[in-house]
Amino acid sequence: MTIRGAILALSLTPVGITLAGPAFASASPEADAGPAPDYARPESWALHDTARSPRGVDVFYVHPTTFLSQDWNQRIDDAATREWTRASVAARQVSAFDACCRRFMPWYRQASSHAFVERDGRGAAAYDIAYDDVRRAFRTYLAQSHGRPFILAGHSQGALLGLRLLKQEIAGTPLSARLVAAYLPGIGIPAGTLPLDVPPCLTPTQTRCLVSWNGFTESADVTAWAKRSVADYAVPRRDPTIVCINPITFDAARPAALAAEGKGMVPVAQKGRPPAPPVPHPAATRCEDGVLRVVPAPGVEAPPLPNGSLHMHDIALFWADISANAALRAQTWRKEHR
Repeated sequence: MTIRGAILALSLTPVGITLAGPAFASASPEADAGPAPDYARPESWALHDTARSPRGVDVFYVHPTTFLSQDWNQRIDDAATREWTRASVAARQVSAFDACCRRFMPWYRQASSHAFVERDGRGAAAYDIAYDDVRRAFRTYLAQSHGRPFILAGHSQGALLGLRLLKQEIAGTPLSARLVAAYLPGIGIPAGTLPLDVPPCLTPTQTRCLVSWNGFTESADVTAWAKRSVADYAVPRRDPTIVCINPITFDAARPAALAAEGKGMVPVAQKGRPPAPPVPHPAATRCEDGVLRVVPAPGVEAPPLPNGSLHMHDIALFWADISANAALRAQTWRKEHR
């Protein structure tokens, strides 16, 4: 694992880790963020597959935090961060949807990892700027999509913004009928915060539903993480149970899976080497009290964060399983809408 990879692991918030750092140099997120992206322009998209394709479903993907800075928000012309986002996210996350979907991933003025620590005041404003970009990108995608079904997906900050998009732009509207599924791992999502017409996915073929999980080691103490998730996202007087759908079985009736059942992970990238092929049977898993307990198989490299979180590997560990399940749900949606 490269040094930058280790730093990135700490940047992929929210994971319940307090990040220390120097004082912010900028007074406001608005000053940091700079001009808003124009999503009518191709350069505002990291991925924008508009060509005709036999893949009958699209994926709208919101990337996680990859911006390390004292600033509140990434400027859209930050070429270095965009290069790192493309290299890390496209290879280990979005590629899981290549088999099922045309891919759409916008660049957006993401909030920095530090903005998550201060979620009142300027931190919240930084996330509002990020969300406004994602919402405008989604609306631009919809205007060009010709009514195609879509998967909504994202991780960490991308999951946080994706959940907001789901609640504010999709649920309770005709768009929910076009939603194949939402894949939003990397934040603790209480079941009661979900819209009534987009419940947790209970079976591998269910559509118009949401799957989420958060990987931790067997010994990790998740008490503080769970409390923070409920405090941040729960709705009063509604179910506070954090959604955990096992990303190997995708079946609420089968919360545990043996390593032998896992289809394959994408290994951590090694600088100067070509991408390695998926590693089969990478880990045993089980959903327990709202978290995914993960036991990597011998020889599998999936270093946890200091609090025992496997946040950096939430998608890569289950890359082939996600790929197969997304293709299955896409096929199911098309059969249901013949």
